[in-house]
Amino acid sequence: MTFCLNPDCPQPQNSRNASICATCGSPLLVGDRYRPLRAIGTGGFGRTFLGVDEYKPSKPPCVIKQFNPREQGTQNRDRAADLFLQEANRLDELGSHPQIPHLLAHFQWNQHQYLIQEFINGSNLEEELEMSGCLSDDEIRQLLRDLLPVLQFVHDHKVIHRDVKPANLIRSQNGQLYLVDFGASKLATAANLALTGTRIGSAGYAAPEQAMGKGTFASDIYSLGVTCIHLLTGISPFDLYDSNDGKLRWQDYLDQGRRVDPHLIKVLDKMVETATGRRYRSPAAILSDLNHPRPRYRPEGAVPSVASVTTDSPGPSRPLFQEGDSGSALSKVESTPAYEARVRTSYFLWLVAFLLGSGFRPLKGLHRFYNGKIFTGFLWMIPVIGDIGGFVDLFLIPEMAQEREEEIRARMGVSSSGVPMMPHTSVTQVWTPASQDEQVMTLLKEAERKGGQLTVTQAVMATGLSFDKAERLLMELAKTGYVEVDNDVSTGAVVYRFRELSS
Repeated sequence: MTFCLNPDCPQPQNSRNASICATCGSPLLVGDRYRPLRAIGTGGFGRTFLGVDEYKPSKPPCVIKQFNPREQGTQNRDRAADLFLQEANRLDELGSHPQIPHLLAHFQWNQHQYLIQEFINGSNLEEELEMSGCLSDDEIRQLLRDLLPVLQFVHDHKVIHRDVKPANLIRSQNGQLYLVDFGASKLATAANLALTGTRIGSAGYAAPEQAMGKGTFASDIYSLGVTCIHLLTGISPFDLYDSNDGKLRWQDYLDQGRRVDPHLIKVLDKMVETATGRRYRSPAAILSDLNHPRPRYRPEGAVPSVASVTTDSPGPSRPLFQEGDSGSALSKVESTPAYEARVRTSYFLWLVAFLLGSGFRPLKGLHRFYNGKIFTGFLWMIPVIGDIGGFVDLFLIPEMAQEREEEIRARMGVSSSGVPMMPHTSVTQVWTPASQDEQVMTLLKEAERKGGQLTVTQAVMATGLSFDKAERLLMELAKTGYVEVDNDVSTGAVVYRFRELSS
């Protein structure tokens, strides 16, 4: 079947080899080359179709995107046309990545703009969730390892995707994940980042600052984190958001008895921090944190297991002595500048003790004092004991340095990945008013429940703000273009309609 792309055609279905629509007389081959077969999607910019390239003998499938915005008014259409052109430019620049669909053509034909893209034969992750259920810990880790390099590539080209969600992640038949739909993307220049934008991504997945028109690179990280949590729990992001503390309480929605890797929890929680300053700064930082969980801190005097060294993440133990090891009893640790500096300094102090310690015994314990081993530092001043112990320390310095670094981080209240650790006890809880980002998330959640629109009174009841502040917040959202002001047809009351939530 050939599909007529005239938006006003009452009967667009035609025979497979037709070149002219039998109903409206419009030409069917887009650009005299691409044959649309069926509709596969509709968005704010227009419609998307599955097609084939008639110029090639194999007639490979392709995606045909027709620019036909639903927005009314010249200004809105001009803005939408600019964004459609921007999408073409982004795809042309980013399509060199193997996990981003290639742009095949961009042209104007029959009074409409068209994008022709590579077709990815597969299903998106939203469809996979409906068919196969929630993803496991390992599947989420693999998803992040597959997508974070793609997102880093996009950010390296100064582009913010702004619409990362399960529906825009397609898994091909060979298992490869693709990031699609750059219709909401934004070129991140210093000037652009300083301005309030008018286009945001999908409600629920968009970061709070993005809902206010202030999207940054960290906004994509938030959206990817929410996407992972949705796939892990199967619960809509709106239902996971707790307006009392401005956080996603997703762990409360896990299936009973299911335990998620604590290290993965820390990573995901840091990805979806409402404040951008507490969120990961780059996809590369997440990937590093995900792939290199650091060993737990072990106080001096504790005896390690002969069989294994435990890490922050549960899993099979790693033998201390493996075939091919150089005889060291240390498990492999992530090398950081602080750790490497401590090791170098410790070896230097050990060398000082070796060369000068026989004449001045207090020098024998310098490297141990430096790494917090106070008792054994004094013990090493004793002849014979210190000489033997100092020789053994030549092989133990990396472990001492690692333990000291872990101890320092533990006292600072952060993990080795930089994620704040929960305190063991809490004496009191200080109430702090919700930030504007948290208030926006509360409004989005309430608007979804109310069918995509709110009155000022409903906003006051949802957020606890005064009438003036609630109205001011809704007007700020209206300035971004995400909310439009209207009157209720039955009551005449002023209502604020959320575009992405309205049916």
